Amino acid sequence: MNAQHTAESLGLQPGESRRMNCPECGHHNTFSATNKDGVLMWNCFHVDCAVKGRGILRITRNNALDTLSKTTQQSPRDIPFEKPKSWSRTIPEIGRQYVEDVNTSGRYDDIYYDVVRDRLVYPIYDHLGILVDGVGRTMIGQRPKWYRYGNYPGGFRIGTSNIAVVVEDVPSAISISEWVSGYALLGTSLRERHIQELSTYRRVVFALDKDATDKSLTMVRALNSIVPTGILILDKDLKTLGDEERERTIRTAIA
Repeated sequence: MNAQHTAESLGLQPGESRRMNCPECGHHNTFSATNKDGVLMWNCFHVDCAVKGRGILRITRNNALDTLSKTTQQSPRDIPFEKPKSWSRTIPEIGRQYVEDVNTSGRYDDIYYDVVRDRLVYPIYDHLGILVDGVGRTMIGQRPKWYRYGNYPGGFRIGTSNIAVVVEDVPSAISISEWVSGYALLGTSLRERHIQELSTYRRVVFALDKDATDKSLTMVRALNSIVPTGILILDKDLKTLGDEERERTIRTAIA
């Protein structure tokens, strides 16, 4: 058995390490393997042995929940950042009109306006309710359209349902939160932290924009071994639909 197979066979939990005889050189107690938040690392400390490596562990529902708990406590990226002084609770007309246009008026009012960057800002909280990031939508046509203020690796969550519908942006998540929990990836990539957070739901449905259908299928395959996962192929952006059509679309998808 080579070093990688040996490390994988140990079944290490997140944060767990093991020291043993090296399977390559045979020296006593020189081989170490560690599971660091889902990344398996191994190496031999003997001067004459060059064995070392790393790889991503297969994610299961149990170790996803384990890792989520540990990284929430330990990751320096999750330390609450200081809210920028440019964030104001006074939303100008251009911001109020945007909220109205994306069908989130009256559904969610925890928003700010960045008076320096001219962006409507949605604060992002971790599962403990601690402010960890913010994402701002330009109101004057700047690039990028969405600006991240921090480095939080997870998504934006809203709603109390145990069924999550995954979308790309915050307004889309808010617009469906009356019927399901909205979960915004804040992009079109599924990261490890997303998987950990989504594993807490009973069921997940991906509803990304139509041009991201191929990515959606890949994400479904990645998550389905952890939690029952489906896909909703959209012809229109959820946040642009009328309330009745949006509710009908969501209820059909989760039926």
